[in-house]
Amino acid sequence: MGITEPNTVSGNLHGHSDSAGNDPESKRARIAAIARSKPKEQFNNLMHHLTYELVREHLAKIPLKSAPGADGMTVKAALDNLEWILPPILKAIHQGNYDAPPVRRVYIPKANGGERPIGVPEIIDRAVQAAMATILNEIYEQDFLICSFGFRRKIGCHHALATIDKLVQDRGMNHALEVDIRDFFGSLNHEWLRKFLNLRIGDKRVLKVIDAWLKAGVIENGKWKEGEKGTPQGGSISPLLSNIYLHYVLDLWFERKIKRGLRKHASLVRYADDFIILFQDSQDMETVKTLLTVRLAQFGLAVAEEKTHKTDLTPRENKGKDRRRMNFLGFIIFRALTRNGRGWKTVFQTDGKRFSRARAAMKEKLTRMMHWNVKQQGQMINSILNGHFQYYGLAGNSKRITTFWHLTLRQWRRCLSQRSQKGQVTWEEMTEMLREHKICNPKLHIGYADLKSYVRL
Repeated sequence: MGITEPNTVSGNLHGHSDSAGNDPESKRARIAAIARSKPKEQFNNLMHHLTYELVREHLAKIPLKSAPGADGMTVKAALDNLEWILPPILKAIHQGNYDAPPVRRVYIPKANGGERPIGVPEIIDRAVQAAMATILNEIYEQDFLICSFGFRRKIGCHHALATIDKLVQDRGMNHALEVDIRDFFGSLNHEWLRKFLNLRIGDKRVLKVIDAWLKAGVIENGKWKEGEKGTPQGGSISPLLSNIYLHYVLDLWFERKIKRGLRKHASLVRYADDFIILFQDSQDMETVKTLLTVRLAQFGLAVAEEKTHKTDLTPRENKGKDRRRMNFLGFIIFRALTRNGRGWKTVFQTDGKRFSRARAAMKEKLTRMMHWNVKQQGQMINSILNGHFQYYGLAGNSKRITTFWHLTLRQWRRCLSQRSQKGQVTWEEMTEMLREHKICNPKLHIGYADLKSYVRL
């Protein structure tokens, strides 16, 4: 039996508050409770949760400097004019006749030197997508399995990496299958996605607005192109839709069908469309790779063979190029002897391409702010370094983050020297300046002792 609730669209389009104890968050929490207790329940009346207030809340979270969509509207303009722009949009959505605007396609550089297409939705549409994702997440957060880490509440990359460490170190899963899906976001099959959504979503208006976003198409070089498949990277709801797709195509299939037929234990660790499957038995790895290729093909997806690798992490005293390594979420992962030489540890080291890209971005930023006053420069450098250390400050990566810190200081000194009429800034002068304008030191955010608190098994 589906969930039926009174439709309260009228009166909610402008975000009027609910009575005490019946606020929007409490209502969404009830959705989560029902989804958790009834895993096969279909929700038939969700649209009244999409209110003016919820959309406004998500619009306020979009950074003011965010790029505008095809209509050219900035975040500030959207906020200033939301009162008269948003109600007609919400009315169309609630009535099931919303015509979603196309996204503006741009290309950003990839670590391998190529380019990745990104969809830039119109600002208000982006906020509407985010609001809808918030509602649907109440359901799907109860459904997603423990092997899924990407774009989840209070779960992230570090949880995925710590889990890999646990599986390798404590459970002897030394055989890793690193899989890359070829153009996943561009290949996602709309018909299969609709079928997956129908398993939980019975509200036709919700399904219609998602369909409108999928069909909106893209504008590139002034020309519109229909969206026949895929979901644009950049849309606020795209991460959720991709997680739903792979939840049914990959996660459930592997956890509930494949694992029980293997010779030994295996575990899946997935972050969005990037995933690694760890095995205790190398023969199981070969079996799963064959089956996985067939499984993905059934749903319009293909393994990118040139980016898919089998890695043996079994402890061995190989050095240099012979050391067995795998790449995941911007890190090179390998085994190394502990300091006392009596055991083995998992090392997480910044991937070389990511390191070069971060270094180039820092150099560009330092050059652009060369003529700012030194205090402002120091604040900006600290902001960038803190972000870098928060992500890459992981167990085993002290050397790489320290190198990044030293290179940053050297580049800053060069930039200061270029603007100085007195010539080159000496290291003595630089040291004196650093006493006055303190730059944060490299620091591991998560050391080996902290990893266990991030494990999800």
